[in-house]
Amino acid sequence: MAQETLSKAPKTGGDDLDDGLELDPELLASEAEDDGEVDVDEDDGEEGVYEGDDLSGDEDGEREQAKAAGVGTKRKAEADDERELEDTEHVDEEARMADKKRRKKEKEKARKAKPTAPSTTPTHLTPSDLSSLLLASIRESFPSATPMEISDLLPSESSLLPPADFPAGDEPEGSFAPVQRRIEAILQTGPKLKVAAPRVIVLALSGLRCADVVRGVRDVKGNGQVAKLFAKHMKYPEQVKFLANNKVSIAVGTPARVGRLLSEDAITVNKDTVFLLDIGHRDSKTRTLLTLPEIRDELWKSVFSGTARERLLSGGARIGAF
Repeated sequence: MAQETLSKAPKTGGDDLDDGLELDPELLASEAEDDGEVDVDEDDGEEGVYEGDDLSGDEDGEREQAKAAGVGTKRKAEADDERELEDTEHVDEEARMADKKRRKKEKEKARKAKPTAPSTTPTHLTPSDLSSLLLASIRESFPSATPMEISDLLPSESSLLPPADFPAGDEPEGSFAPVQRRIEAILQTGPKLKVAAPRVIVLALSGLRCADVVRGVRDVKGNGQVAKLFAKHMKYPEQVKFLANNKVSIAVGTPARVGRLLSEDAITVNKDTVFLLDIGHRDSKTRTLLTLPEIRDELWKSVFSGTARERLLSGGARIGAF
């Protein structure tokens, strides 16, 4: 029997086991280990790690990743800082622009502010109320002036007349009664009249209005003359000659002409001199001495600026309105 088995030719193909023989499971397991197959633990299903596996590559990779992550974090922090700085600069710029717009708006508002009509008769305005009207007029004439420059132009309240001491009446519009009473009170005090030194100087917005004022105050001139200091009546040299040869109680003129006479010392000003501004009269477009642009500008640039202003204020003249 054994000989028959040995004498049989070996089979080719398939496995090398004779028919009828069973595979040993332990043998299969050992072969799997030799071939380096992965051993799976039935308990956790994780792959086993075997001796000879090279982990250095993984460690190097982890270090590179950590390094890259560190660089990335640093760059992100720098980018955040730059963005924060840009945001801060942007906010500061917006604040500056907002402040600039606010100041420009306030300046424009002040420039466009119009002197309002006095709520009471001009002869009875308080120094504070009259000062407010003068301030608004100055801002109109000098829209680009700084607050300090405007303050230098504005007459001090101490130089403004107090309200008239007679009751404010209900005179019809255009009546000269208030200014007549105001001038009478002024002429009753002070030293005797001198040449070239009018006691009262009235400033009106036009030659036509000056002529009306002359007719309105002629009866209260006292012991002096009434001088007409405006164009189209007397030429400038004639006015200078008239002032130099006559004692004048009341002079009535426009800002341009009076300003020139002041600057050229044709009019003497002292503490008894009173300037009365005709701010109660309005032309056909409701403009006044303080609001009619060309006349308003002459008032502040010819009478209350330069040499004329210096002589007016240094002489101690007082300022009122009617």
